[in-house]
Amino acid sequence: MAPMNNRLLVPRKTPGLLDLVPGAAAAYSLRSLSRSYAGPVVTVRRSSDDAEEDFTAAEVADGTLAAFCGAGDGFVKQWWDQSGNGNHAVAAADANEPQIVDSGVVVTEEGKPALQFDGVDDLLDCGKPLIASVGTCSIYAVIKSDRTTSDPGNFPAVSQYQTGVAGRARFIAYNPQAVGYNTFIDGATDLSLLSDFSTDQQVLTSLQCATANAGSLYINGAIQASGTGVNASVQQTNTTIGDTVEVWYGSFQELIIYTADLSSQRELIEGNIAWSYS
Repeated sequence: MAPMNNRLLVPRKTPGLLDLVPGAAAAYSLRSLSRSYAGPVVTVRRSSDDAEEDFTAAEVADGTLAAFCGAGDGFVKQWWDQSGNGNHAVAAADANEPQIVDSGVVVTEEGKPALQFDGVDDLLDCGKPLIASVGTCSIYAVIKSDRTTSDPGNFPAVSQYQTGVAGRARFIAYNPQAVGYNTFIDGATDLSLLSDFSTDQQVLTSLQCATANAGSLYINGAIQASGTGVNASVQQTNTTIGDTVEVWYGSFQELIIYTADLSSQRELIEGNIAWSYS
């Protein structure tokens, strides 16, 4: 029998999504998205005394965050951008903060931590327009809508407004009355409405290619709609998670924005997300 090599075997860290597909314009999640990122994923304000503290992905999951909030609630002041670009998503006021701890218990969807948007005034501002004018983008989001078919209008999960022009760029929106998710630019429907009404956790993928003037929308890896005539307007104001008019009501667990056509890597990205969220 050959002598055993007595070197200490250190297990390698599993590659994160940003290790597999780098170059995101912004990356928000409650899990760690890169082996090289060790910083916080959220800044949380607790209800008992309004104290604020930063938490890593491990601290959100291991009870550290819940212990900080005690028997009270916790609200997200800032969702940190893990891309390295510093495009952190920030709540302008306490009333705009989505909830992450409810009476001492971390909010979850399918057993994983989540941000709960109240459908009234919750909104996180990314600090600048992340999608360029007439720009190509690939957006991946893990969300769950709590709307019902009795709710009017479209409720954008990811939006970017256009200055001085009616309508707004709503990259992922949910229309309960039309029964489905869709993608809007400048108030016009880019992609046909979907015959999908679900209050389940879902992975939404919105792909828009400026050079091909086309877009497509996927739910849980399956194509739902495609069309042409997208990217027809100039978006100038900040990208937001949630919306200032028709406010998002439901949960958010992850949002990755690339300003490139990553249709060839869509399955790799969706597979990594699906593996993490089961």
